[in-house]
Amino acid sequence: MSGKFLFELLCEEIPANALPEAREQLVAGLAAKLDEAGVTASRLLGFSTSRRLALWVEGLPAETPARVEEVLGPPASVAFAPDGSLTRAGEGFARAQGVAPSELQVVEGPKGKVVAAKKHVPGRPLPELLAEIVPAVVSSLHFPKTMRWGEGQYVFVRPVHRVVALWGLDSLDQVVGFSIFGVPSGAATLGHRVTHPGEVLLSGVRDLEGFLQRLRQAGVELDPSRRRTLFRRRAGELASEVGCQVRPDPALEEEHVELVEFPGLVRGELDSAWLSLPEEVIVTTLRHHQKCLVLEKDGKVAPYFLAVCDRPDDPQGHVRRGNEWVAGARLSDAHFFFHQDLQNPLEAMAEKLTRVSFHAKLGSYADKAKRVEALVVQLAEALGFTELRGPLQTAARLAKADLASHMVGEFPELQGVMGGIYARKQGHAPEVWQAIAEQYLPAGQEGAIPKSLTGALLGVADRLDTLAALFSVGEIPTGSKDPFALRRHALSVVRICGEFPLSLSLPEAASWAAVPFGGAGVTELAGFLRERERFFLESKGLPGPVADAVLSARWGMPADELALGQALASLWQTPQFVQLATAFKRVRNMVGKEGEGTWAPERLLEDAEKALANQVAGMEEELGRLATAKAWGQALALLAGLAEPLDRFFTDVLVMCPDVELRQARLGLLAKIQRLFLQLADVSKLQVAS
Repeated sequence: MSGKFLFELLCEEIPANALPEAREQLVAGLAAKLDEAGVTASRLLGFSTSRRLALWVEGLPAETPARVEEVLGPPASVAFAPDGSLTRAGEGFARAQGVAPSELQVVEGPKGKVVAAKKHVPGRPLPELLAEIVPAVVSSLHFPKTMRWGEGQYVFVRPVHRVVALWGLDSLDQVVGFSIFGVPSGAATLGHRVTHPGEVLLSGVRDLEGFLQRLRQAGVELDPSRRRTLFRRRAGELASEVGCQVRPDPALEEEHVELVEFPGLVRGELDSAWLSLPEEVIVTTLRHHQKCLVLEKDGKVAPYFLAVCDRPDDPQGHVRRGNEWVAGARLSDAHFFFHQDLQNPLEAMAEKLTRVSFHAKLGSYADKAKRVEALVVQLAEALGFTELRGPLQTAARLAKADLASHMVGEFPELQGVMGGIYARKQGHAPEVWQAIAEQYLPAGQEGAIPKSLTGALLGVADRLDTLAALFSVGEIPTGSKDPFALRRHALSVVRICGEFPLSLSLPEAASWAAVPFGGAGVTELAGFLRERERFFLESKGLPGPVADAVLSARWGMPADELALGQALASLWQTPQFVQLATAFKRVRNMVGKEGEGTWAPERLLEDAEKALANQVAGMEEELGRLATAKAWGQALALLAGLAEPLDRFFTDVLVMCPDVELRQARLGLLAKIQRLFLQLADVSKLQVAS
């Protein structure tokens, strides 16, 4: 009969964003420890709520398998005398391992021959093993932030109050004895802190459903997937009762699922007077400040919201009234600030930016606005959008003006958004207010990019200026430290250029952005942008070797590199490309070691090299035409046609021949082939993967 194991750790509230990874670490950690002991479980599941981490394990043997363990000892030359008898060192090793001297063997060790003892290790009862490995697994869990409690000797994400550890073959009837952070294991947990605060005895549970059901009876839904289902169902019911729908918000939904022990919701109502505020203000107040779900009707914000309640009901209405009061107070403030701001034109706000510091070494936001204005015009003209010069100059001058507004002072999340709203209400052209409103997009790694061309250009210019400015004063991210979120800024630049797309050369644009700072840090900035482009290409599904092959030859136009990489990815594992990658590896090695020689096809003698030279000469112009037309698939197919001729060349021709002029001509041919390939990709990077 197989065994079962239940583990639960009860603690103070764990941050919601730490729980999914903690569950994964807990399951993976126990599975690894069991595997080290030669034990496999048929089922190993992790669960959590805001206050507890739990494991359910099935299909465990009653004891670990017996095994033979080989222990390496001293070198054979030390353990045995020249006549073959054991030395004192050899006898001591045998005695320490509990084996007879005659049982010692000589085996090959890491540094030569050593003596070894084979010990028969009997199986251990599973509860004994679990008592040893579970505390180790819990102690190994990594959290972004931890805390100390008691006298400071314990370190974990939150103080631990109870530990449950139960083992059994039929039902869970045996406590597995150990302590975690000074808390001994037992058989009883606690129910929901408010609705069922007493003890819940878990001994006698026979299966997973029985375990989950006991906690449900105590007001706790341990399974995150079921909490999610209950949450969505209840949200839909509450919205339908007032003829509304829940505005989709997957991130907030997941946060609530992890925040609670039971997914309760209450519906609150807003004073309809606040609906005159811009929708973005209402949504920010409800979502960012109160973590409430927004309800909408016919695509517009409705005067209702849903607040999370860590219990199935709100019998006295305290949760509803509290959220309504706070939301009303915040929206009342917003209403006042909004109308105060409307009395001041953005130009007047922009004048105040001289008093808003961008960085201690880099001046004010007014200084930054001037740099961005010059840079965004340069970018637009380089791309042929000269007609946008005026709107872009205005947008750049006013882009940061809302930093001096009352609304952004109260709601920092709305910077840019409020500037766009004020610009629209004050009569600026759509190209201007759209650019201001979209300048901070994308808001995250997966966020939407700007929709307008002026928004895309302003967003790129603003971020390039930020990057160039901070790199010039040495504020370069190192390791996990990135206080100015420069990795996110750089990735946003790459994403906008790659997805909008903009045919902008990033190395050139980075050099323009660095001009106001005397070019300081531009080399490091170029490398930094290249790293982000690699991340971008892989996030779009390109295999790592393909991204390396492309970026080793060219970088800085992410849309082109992505399209080229996708074409290469469709070919790289074909037999012809495997052959081509192998041959090009030889080309790269030989040219790198011996030099580029001289392109002199008239000096070539062998049929294989003449044929190869003729093919190369004939395809040079066509390859350039295809690359200019961005016909990447055709261009790669043209290069792939060199696979067989290159193989024949290396089979029939001795490149490093005694004749110096002939050798230089052959190296020149290989160098020309290398230059052709490196217009597109260094396919030698694909050899290992193929």
